[in-house]
Amino acid sequence: MSVLRLAAIIFCLTLFACSNSKSTSESRTSEEHVTWTETRPKYAKNFKVTYHENYKVVELSCKSDRREIDYNQKLILYPKGTTQPSIDDERGDYWYVEIPIESAAANEDGEITRLKSLGLIDKIVGMGGGGIYDSELRERWEKKQIASIGYSFHSVPEPELLMSAGAELLVLHTYDNSRLDGMEKLRDLGINAIPQFAWAEQTYLARSEWIKFTSLFYNAEAEANELFEKIESRCNELITLVENRDEKAKSFLLDFPSNRGDWSAHRNDYYAAYLQDVSINVLKDDGPTHSVGISNEQLLKEAADADFWIVNSTEDADWPPLNFLNSFKSYREGNVYHYQKRTRIEHDAYDWYETPNVRPDLVLEDLVSIFYPDILPNHTPIFFDKVKLTKQ
Repeated sequence: MSVLRLAAIIFCLTLFACSNSKSTSESRTSEEHVTWTETRPKYAKNFKVTYHENYKVVELSCKSDRREIDYNQKLILYPKGTTQPSIDDERGDYWYVEIPIESAAANEDGEITRLKSLGLIDKIVGMGGGGIYDSELRERWEKKQIASIGYSFHSVPEPELLMSAGAELLVLHTYDNSRLDGMEKLRDLGINAIPQFAWAEQTYLARSEWIKFTSLFYNAEAEANELFEKIESRCNELITLVENRDEKAKSFLLDFPSNRGDWSAHRNDYYAAYLQDVSINVLKDDGPTHSVGISNEQLLKEAADADFWIVNSTEDADWPPLNFLNSFKSYREGNVYHYQKRTRIEHDAYDWYETPNVRPDLVLEDLVSIFYPDILPNHTPIFFDKVKLTKQ
């Protein structure tokens, strides 16, 4: 172990001894009364919040058999400068966080996007890296105002990187048990790390609602409520416009290539929810709520007559032969779209994985304008563009 790494870990342990942490010691509850602006989830299933005179209780939970996750913990959020509340419930598993947070890091672009959407960009001191589509965040990263801490799909961030960034709070994309174990190790070293489970929500409004979760640590509930009400209202307006149609468009959504079959199909998952609300998703069934493999034969059987084909590929060069593709109405009529329009290849940055986390209303606007041009005749799609059909 290097001298630098040893010094860093010793420093972490020192922080742990004097910072907020999971505590079993007796502590006084501050008598200060706080007037909170309250927020509560309406769609999100993986967090809850209750307000008390001088603290907030945030319950985080996630159960995923596919990822072998069964997690539940309460976060106790209390004002800086007050004493740590004493929670009269020995059954609880608690983690204490002093708020408001002044500096934060996250290893997943969704949380970074939530912070910016709430006007909290100045609080961001660390993110995965420079693979961010947002130009302002990219510029701050280039100027080293935001440090690279490593992306969630690589590993849990190293404590030295977090300390160098000076983050009071680390929000982790904990999508499996190894990430949860890594979070606990960071906590043992004094890092104020919390998990987020927005990824496990099954609808776009539920994921968007995690701006409310983010707001809790900055006392920004009023901003989160205002933004979410705007998003929810626009989504409902668009859905109503489509519901009033005599005939709905038929669509389907695939990934290519796939390690599960000839294609990966979004039948019932988060992405499929977009199609389900503004069209007829021809691949919807009673199966699992994650993408699944599908063969060419099965795809042709279920989607040949669909009006629109949505896919991650920007061109069809590696797809099956033309005689197969021409069996699909959507392909013959050139109605094949991808969602990679807002991409900066040179930065390995894709806005599809950033903005829609917060603004699903913009995705719905795009889809409605594509499926029903007469409803939004002047709308230019933000995320979607036509696939380059090289085989026709």
